Amino acid sequence: MNKLTRIKELISRIAEADQAYFGEDKPIMTDREYDLLVEELQQLEKETGIVFANSPTKKTGGANRQSLKKVAHTKPMLSAKKTKSREEMALFAAGRDVILSWKLDGFTLVLRYDQGRFVQALTRGEDGLTGEDVTGAVRFMRNVPKRVTCKERFEVRGEGVIAWADYRLLNRNAEQGHPRNVAAQAVRQTMPDRGVLEHLDFIAFELIRADDESKTKKDQLNTLSMYGFDVVDHVFVAAEEDAQALSAKLDGFDPENMIYPVDGIIAEYDDLAYGRSLGATAHHENRMLALKWSDDLYETVFRRVELATTRNGKIALTAVFDPVTIDGTKIERADLHSLSNYEKYRLGAGDMIRVYKANMIIPQIAENLTRSATYALPEFCPCCGERLETRVSSGGSKNLYCPNETCIARNAQKIARFCDTHAMGIECLNATVLEKLMAYGVVKTYADLYDLKNRREKILAIPGMGYGSFMKMVNEVETSRRCHLSQFLTGIGIPLMGPTQARAIDEYFYGSWEAFEKAVNEEFRFNHIAGVSPKLSGNIYAWYHNAEEEKHWRAVLKEITFIGQNDRTGKEGNPFCNANVVVTGIINGMNRADITELLHLLGANVTDTVTKQTAYLIAGESPGAKKLSDALTLGTQILTQSRFAKMLAETEIGDGAEKESRTA
Repeated sequence: MNKLTRIKELISRIAEADQAYFGEDKPIMTDREYDLLVEELQQLEKETGIVFANSPTKKTGGANRQSLKKVAHTKPMLSAKKTKSREEMALFAAGRDVILSWKLDGFTLVLRYDQGRFVQALTRGEDGLTGEDVTGAVRFMRNVPKRVTCKERFEVRGEGVIAWADYRLLNRNAEQGHPRNVAAQAVRQTMPDRGVLEHLDFIAFELIRADDESKTKKDQLNTLSMYGFDVVDHVFVAAEEDAQALSAKLDGFDPENMIYPVDGIIAEYDDLAYGRSLGATAHHENRMLALKWSDDLYETVFRRVELATTRNGKIALTAVFDPVTIDGTKIERADLHSLSNYEKYRLGAGDMIRVYKANMIIPQIAENLTRSATYALPEFCPCCGERLETRVSSGGSKNLYCPNETCIARNAQKIARFCDTHAMGIECLNATVLEKLMAYGVVKTYADLYDLKNRREKILAIPGMGYGSFMKMVNEVETSRRCHLSQFLTGIGIPLMGPTQARAIDEYFYGSWEAFEKAVNEEFRFNHIAGVSPKLSGNIYAWYHNAEEEKHWRAVLKEITFIGQNDRTGKEGNPFCNANVVVTGIINGMNRADITELLHLLGANVTDTVTKQTAYLIAGESPGAKKLSDALTLGTQILTQSRFAKMLAETEIGDGAEKESRTA
């Protein structure tokens, strides 16, 4: 193949990847593979002197969704030049004050303000010149200020991101490949899904204002913080600091302990006027440089692919290889993502492959050096033995599926969701244990769980099942008989129903199943409840009127008792009862879900933002600076861990007459 033909092929492949990544939010290749294609194209363009007008090296990645209104940017949105060399970063910073900040791995947004009000939000768009109007969706992001003190017109640019913890929570209900994809899809939907958007954060990194008097990047970021924006974490490096000092500060950026996904570090000149004087190419601004993580590759031997049937029948493919130690961690498996991805590697047992940790966290296969293509995937479901089907998604990605609706693995995953800690709390019954119980005919439906105590002999006859395991199952099942409506709704398999949405519905109907069912029968619009999207509202009706599904959940209702709201309201005189409470940091070792549940038991309203109506800010270890600042400014009472513990010791959870919703 001659160089000209290869250039055209690379442009076509990169354009296809851009459309999948930016236009459909469904990547078809890893970041590493994409970067290698771009690097090859840049080298060929340099060698031949040929640069086509449609070359991706001459424009910024991004794509517009046809259903969203297009709006021109006030100035082009360009990328940063990228490097994987610390030496190049040191040369860039030499003799100049620079700001180091995270390169967040999310979805770039522009927010516009006028007369102190948030008026518009735009995406980067296809060429960095025109973006998509996503104002309706961005209004629901949890930390976007609706009002600011500055009355002049200005723009703030930043990244829409989802914290890893929120991603794991949301991913219980939707199969997504990366937090970035969740963020992009949520923001670019024409019908906003508040249940997802309220988990998104906006992290600001640039202020654009005609009368901006900021002389330095540091001043600009401080101004944004003063306006109420969460600003990207950053570190100042003075001009007199040498390369060793710069390297030490780069080492201080720890991606494994960062709450958001990141894929590098940005260095930017602190002197704004100097940075502007350097100009820009059609692709990047010369005032900044991005240090991407250098992916250390490790050679190992591929052995096999493990198949697992998921809740919706999709077959998860995992490559297994000889163990290698990367960054102190032994890895021997990597997710292959799709059948298309598997086929691309042309694997064979015994092939020499190279593996790495993407973003220094996620194990991935970089390449197959042997490419023997001799490995044959099994043709049948690993659980039920049904012949697998190949299905192609709208984005063109191929995956294997088990078509058997009664497949044990598929139903085990469904029942495992019902038993999850955020649902009915029968934690010992995970998918692996349930597959055993189902394989031996002990469990077939949700309701069978509540008869386990009468199936002792069958369970003890299963290999690996002992008396201790049996008693733990029974005890946890019996405890789950008294539950909140939110737990049942979370676990019973309504698509898009997560703990947050279920709690909102629970609180709206005061924990009453009868009130909830009456609302369904009267065609109540559940999306009138804060946090419930129109799509989820439709899913509730589809689930309720599905006769096959109803047989299973109706049988469960005969086994459980719903705890009404009176059980969760504190006694009269409880300082938290009906109070607005904000939590920041880690409180006495408890995670946010646990502390929120405890405060709900006390009758508190738990919110994410400190306002004039906030009664208490409970501040634990590593509290958020903005929440503390807001509390001090507004005079909100701040409770330390010890003070909160003392108040809990003096407070009793209400034990008034129980209001139970019993169904038979």
